Amino acid sequence: MSPNEWEECFLLHQRSYGDTSIIAEIFTRKSGKMSVIARGAKKPKSKFFGYLVPFSKLQITYSGRSELKTLTNIDREIFLLDNSLSKKSYSLLYINELMIKLLPKDAANEDLFNLYSKFIEDSLKLSEMEFLLRNFELDLLDMLGYGINFQTDIDAHEPIDPSIDYIFIAERGFQASSKNPDFSGQDIINIRNRNFTDVPGNKLKQLTQATIMFCLEGKDLNSRQIFRRLQK
Repeated sequence: MSPNEWEECFLLHQRSYGDTSIIAEIFTRKSGKMSVIARGAKKPKSKFFGYLVPFSKLQITYSGRSELKTLTNIDREIFLLDNSLSKKSYSLLYINELMIKLLPKDAANEDLFNLYSKFIEDSLKLSEMEFLLRNFELDLLDMLGYGINFQTDIDAHEPIDPSIDYIFIAERGFQASSKNPDFSGQDIINIRNRNFTDVPGNKLKQLTQATIMFCLEGKDLNSRQIFRRLQK
């Protein structure tokens, strides 16, 4: 990328570097996930001061050939997001942590950038995030190659039958079973068609989280732990 070429991105995470600088994990339209250093960004007179905030679409330029790029300019589109510690803000932090943990570095995916951008925009219009989260999780898994097979069972490779019950095996898919089933065939078909209103919410969440935990090799997410503590 040319040092003078502007690129769209979102901030996923940031941490302090020294007394005045910030290292930011960002997700860019053209270059995917990457790390940049914003030198002096914590100084009030810095051109970066106050700009590195999550859930706002940023315009940046950067330079450097190493893995850690240097931020050179920044601008942003303002998203009017309530920064209070709400369920919505933690849902968004959860999605950002998913992006950090699951996305490889420097792997451009413009479709995923558009998906994330639309998710952020849609989240501003909704008070209830549950279905929006489940849609994003399923789309993210599909785009990263971890998509769930909603078409056939894992043994006979027969089409999912709405009259049969199934258990879900995260690394494989759905297996017909009348013993302690997780889902009815109709549940699976409804999820495939994104007809979430006819699926028990706990089952839908169980499905996406089991798959995500498999992708994360069983490691829990910090955002989930924080939200659990706040609910107690």
